[in-house]
Amino acid sequence: MTDVPEVRLAGGRVAADPAVALVWLPLDGHVIARIPSLKGNRRWLHETVGIRSPELRGDRWHLPRNCLMRLVTAAVDRYGHAVLCRDVSRLSRCTRACQEATGPECQCSCMGAHHGQESGAWFEREGDVLVADLGEFRRSAIVYGARKDESAPGTYRGELSGRRYSADAAGRHGWPLAARFMCSACLTRRARVWDHCHVHGFVRAPLCNACNTRHWRGWQPQHGRAAPSLNLDTSYYGWCPRFSDGPRPRCSR
Repeated sequence: MTDVPEVRLAGGRVAADPAVALVWLPLDGHVIARIPSLKGNRRWLHETVGIRSPELRGDRWHLPRNCLMRLVTAAVDRYGHAVLCRDVSRLSRCTRACQEATGPECQCSCMGAHHGQESGAWFEREGDVLVADLGEFRRSAIVYGARKDESAPGTYRGELSGRRYSADAAGRHGWPLAARFMCSACLTRRARVWDHCHVHGFVRAPLCNACNTRHWRGWQPQHGRAAPSLNLDTSYYGWCPRFSDGPRPRCSR
């Protein structure tokens, strides 16, 4: 079973699973994001994504354009996938500079299909590129997920122990891909994303998407997950150096 969320374009409007982050890059102005309604979203945008003053209007966050790379990276880690919508002028052209770009902001005719494919980013396109023709500009929708690794996965042994979580490429210099390891929670699936403690900010362990989202989406079969197995291991919480496993743990689950 694939865990890539379904996305549809109808009349230029993008429809996607509300449990997945939806990020819109208009021709001009702020990035607009619809993220799942969870406790601590403002704190997550401020401390994890690094946005000084995230602005909420209704159910949409209006954010500076320079946060786009960090936002998509952090959203993939938190929700498993992110849907990025772009509005692009019909007069744009795809160039070599697009393919060598280091971020997801794309204003050329490929609509992001080739953008940054040589950048070594922490996420990659999954599924098809959907495009809607809206006259003077076109709108695309692309699902991004964590970058894969085809090598045999190993066991995580604290390679990032004591490291602060970062959604910025410079802050992740020297990090291995999460997909290089088995999930530290279920121990049966390949990891996809890096989990971190939202209280103290330390990287904890690599997890598969199902284990990473289990606390706020549950183990519902319709979300591609079975009931929690007996081998579910939560000892990876201890990779946060400030974790205390007492009656009132001093660490986010």
